[in-house]
Amino acid sequence: MGVLGTARWNRTLCEESEYYGSYKSDRFGGGIGERDLDEGRKIKIDGTAVHRVTLFSDTHETLREWATEANWRDATTVHKLAYFTRKENMVQEAVLELVRKHYVSGSSSYVAQNPVQAALFRCEDSTAFTARCDTTKLCRLPMLVLGIFDQKKERCIVDFANKRLGGSWLAYGMVQEEKIFVQRPDLGALCARDLLEIRDPTVAPVASLFSMRPNEAWILRGAPAFAEIEWYGRTPDDALDKVKLLDPADDAATSPTVIAIDAIKASFEVYEPRHLEMMLIKAYTGFAAARHDPDLGGHTRIATGSWGCGAFFNNERVMFVIQTLAAGLADVELAYHVLGDGLDLAPATAFCEKVMLENLTISEALEDLALLCETDPNWKSKYKSRRTKR
Repeated sequence: MGVLGTARWNRTLCEESEYYGSYKSDRFGGGIGERDLDEGRKIKIDGTAVHRVTLFSDTHETLREWATEANWRDATTVHKLAYFTRKENMVQEAVLELVRKHYVSGSSSYVAQNPVQAALFRCEDSTAFTARCDTTKLCRLPMLVLGIFDQKKERCIVDFANKRLGGSWLAYGMVQEEKIFVQRPDLGALCARDLLEIRDPTVAPVASLFSMRPNEAWILRGAPAFAEIEWYGRTPDDALDKVKLLDPADDAATSPTVIAIDAIKASFEVYEPRHLEMMLIKAYTGFAAARHDPDLGGHTRIATGSWGCGAFFNNERVMFVIQTLAAGLADVELAYHVLGDGLDLAPATAFCEKVMLENLTISEALEDLALLCETDPNWKSKYKSRRTKR
């Protein structure tokens, strides 16, 4: 059975605080909180260990009508008081107001042809998942691509997500996920509206419906770009001069399907088998959903990159191998984007080549990866080095 034993499975999936280690002392216990999600329409995705838990679908016109200045302001207040309390950036809020006005203005010729959709998936069949890992063998390596995603050319991309969709897009920070939600305000409106409809998360540890647990992933689609953000990281003081407003009709046929998966937050130096298991489950859930879901799936190629290797302290080589193994399990090809600013991936590619040459199963490969992480300091997380620099 390898590393992925059923007895370990249930323990792993229940320990949300371990997945988000440095947050375990917050009011949500490191997890997402109490989520009042209707699972009455859950369906099993045939041939996988994954279920589609729920599907939200709405029209652009309905979301645009909701996105008034007052509603957006109230949602921003809840977002900052309940979930992202550490800081704020008023220039970023001004940027969002500029994009919101463009979104609701009706001045563009955009008429939506498809609904805006968000589907939550969960890997909950331990027997099926373990059997898949014990029998599947790696048969392809990712294609390495230099540079960031070209969202007009890639039909399916990975969002290096927060456990709460959109991350801190309403408050501060403008890294990959925040940029997606600001530039594609149908997604922002879908999640922001929920903040005003759920039980008050400012008085109780209530989760947004658009959040995920360690064995869950989201698929998002139907949201064209209304803006282009020309910076990455902290929103600068002159940000309003660096926002390019777009006609969404130009992206109606090219907006990609988005796989939202949140990486483990490393609060350890050495990856243990349970950490690798959790990340494999997470990545597989998103990849399998994009490949095999009967309504939102059909994608055979997924664009990804160094998932969780910045503020979440993960090792680029470990995350390359984990996603490669998950892609093998899900039967998808990866276009793996590299920016040249992290660890050299040659050792990770060599590891995966060795897995293929030795004809190892995914379970056996994960065992070898766990041993490598235990014995080789070049395969440790960045947790200690990042803390030392502070």
